[in-house]
Amino acid sequence: MAAHTASSTTHGWPPGGVAVPNANRYLALLIAINLFNYIDRQVLSAVLPRMQLDGTLFAPGDPNAQLKVGLLTSAFMAAYMVCSPIFGWLDGRRARRWIILGVGVTLWSIASGASGLAQGYAMLLFTRCLVGVGEGAYGPVAAAMLADMYPDSKRGKVMALFNMAIPVGSALGFLIGAKLSGAFDDWRPAFLFTFSGLFLGLFCFLQKESPRPPRTGGTNGPSYKAVLAGLKKNRSFVFCCAGMTAITFVIGGVAAWAPVYLFQREAKFAMTAEVIAKLSETKPNGGDVPMLVAEMLRPLADGNTRTYTELRKEIATRLSEAESIEHAKAIYTLATTADSPKADDLTIILGAMIVLGGISATAVGAILGEWLRPRVRGAYFLVIAAGAFFAIPSYLGLLYAPLPWGWLCIFLCVFGLFLHTGPAFTILANVTKSDERATAFAINILVIHLLGDAISPTLIGAVADLADLQTAFAIMTAFIVVGGILWLLGAKSLENDEKAVTEST
Repeated sequence: MAAHTASSTTHGWPPGGVAVPNANRYLALLIAINLFNYIDRQVLSAVLPRMQLDGTLFAPGDPNAQLKVGLLTSAFMAAYMVCSPIFGWLDGRRARRWIILGVGVTLWSIASGASGLAQGYAMLLFTRCLVGVGEGAYGPVAAAMLADMYPDSKRGKVMALFNMAIPVGSALGFLIGAKLSGAFDDWRPAFLFTFSGLFLGLFCFLQKESPRPPRTGGTNGPSYKAVLAGLKKNRSFVFCCAGMTAITFVIGGVAAWAPVYLFQREAKFAMTAEVIAKLSETKPNGGDVPMLVAEMLRPLADGNTRTYTELRKEIATRLSEAESIEHAKAIYTLATTADSPKADDLTIILGAMIVLGGISATAVGAILGEWLRPRVRGAYFLVIAAGAFFAIPSYLGLLYAPLPWGWLCIFLCVFGLFLHTGPAFTILANVTKSDERATAFAINILVIHLLGDAISPTLIGAVADLADLQTAFAIMTAFIVVGGILWLLGAKSLENDEKAVTEST
């Protein structure tokens, strides 16, 4: 197992097999930024149930409403994946890394905060695109920087710590989004909170550049075309990236829609005579609900309890589009039954399951990968493949199991799907050379998002408009299976690909 035990003292970077100066301080800052990165992403998901009740964004009668919801996430991912290779190329040309990171963090914080100021759907969509541009500067450079700061013997643990910010940040995003939107009874304040990321951007500009390994090629580093040509022949990179694409397709799509899915499945509404009477007394958007509008809804006061989807369809058939836009929020709010789970509460519990499952999975994945590495060929791949297959039964369970059993299924599913976060990024770092690493990470970002979560939220929304969210979620199971198989196929090549990089430095 020479490929597993080769010492960074005699081969590779950093010199002497120890971390570069200030590595741990830089790691702490990068973890904090990554944490905020995922807080920002999931704030949107956390407030989507409230957004859907905002008639100025999504009219109850709009047949493409759920597709538009998914497009908000896809637009962010599209900008993110397009910009990542550009900044990866800059890193390969030895541009100052902390400047790139500072620009990225500052841009995405401003754009995310501006989402809370958006007037109408089009402006909101535009700000989400700008968030993707900012995060595109951060993703490939931060991962490459970490790989250069630590020897390969420590990369597994470092990547696990760095990526532990994914479940923690996601959970905090759900929590912050739910709490702020609930406190103000409005989705906008949750986005305004993200302006605070500007402080992290400032810290980036104040950092000194960390040492980087000497070039192995020309003075300008390898060309983008040359890196891409080499990666095509790198079986470990190809299979790791392909498996991540399949799993990212699932995680990105389901995470974007999970709060909405739980809300639509669990929330209950009942139109009663009392609700009809209160409607005529409310003042949504500065004006009373006309008595005529309230009377048009009176036939719904039949004693039946309805889901969100059922009530939405009923409103669309009885009110005009303009009436729906103006009065939708008041109708949903007053018609909510006393025993109905609140959207904010569902989102908070969902965040708790993500942080518990994600943290434990990231830690277990790193420990298993490092323990098995000197003992089993392709250990990292085997660990992440096992996680994917482990997640399948619980994923199916979360679609059909009633709460509270559904929460256990969500925890187990998150654990299985997040088991790959540390080992997968370690694989990518270990099978690429330093000058190619940021470009390689950028290509990985481009592929996994282009074919993964840049399209899955919108596709889920489109299927939901044609059928329902449960059907759309069920289809995702096939992609978990594909991801697990692809990772199994990569296990045989990992040792040789790691050895080739070690011997070339």
